[in-house]
Amino acid sequence: MWALIGGIASVLSILAWLGVSNAAELKDLLAGSPPPSSSPTPYTPSPTVRTPDDPGTSKGSTAESATGPSTPSPDPTEEAFEAISAGDCLAVYDTGRGGTAGIDWSVDVPPDPVSCAGEQAQVQVTATDTDCPTGYGKSYWSYHSSTTGDTTKLCLSRIYHTNYCLLGQQSGDSISLGLMTAVACRREPVPVPYNQIMHITGVYRAPAGADANNCRRVTGDQTRYWAALVDDGATLLCTTIYQGG
Repeated sequence: MWALIGGIASVLSILAWLGVSNAAELKDLLAGSPPPSSSPTPYTPSPTVRTPDDPGTSKGSTAESATGPSTPSPDPTEEAFEAISAGDCLAVYDTGRGGTAGIDWSVDVPPDPVSCAGEQAQVQVTATDTDCPTGYGKSYWSYHSSTTGDTTKLCLSRIYHTNYCLLGQQSGDSISLGLMTAVACRREPVPVPYNQIMHITGVYRAPAGADANNCRRVTGDQTRYWAALVDDGATLLCTTIYQGG
């Protein structure tokens, strides 16, 4: 009996401490409280703006991944040289302005090939990117690209057409022909050291021992000819001093 009375007294003390006077008020109090298993509202931090000095930011990573390694710009002149193949013919010639020791090509960039059978053809490409053969009527044209560091080389053989003209350097009765040159057939000043315009009178298959005497076109022809053996001696090139206006 005394134990029961003590228990009731403990309950009444708890109710008094909670501020309720009876069991009904205790029930209402318990109903308004969150259940013991409920989790508190999750905390959401405010967005953080990282500054460039934030150690969590990888400096420069975005720019590097976006641009990647740089690619050099193409060299159109090099591409034009590389587009030419052995066997192509070009309307290109030596202007003579480089003198007898060098060649000044008529254009800076190889043009599109032309028909080798046409009169526009002035040189034929015999090989590319190799040691070019030497001889009368042979030369080469090379280009070094500062963009790629590569050199492209065209080996050239001159094509001659009857009634066309080229340059000559006369000293006394001797005339040295500018075999890679071409010039309009008209009397006008020529680049030094050349001093003559030479008219091509014929391009022939060279007979054995060919010389200027083989250039005579008819019996009794007294014309003064200057000749050269080109194409490794296979072709006889005949010329006279141009006398036209």
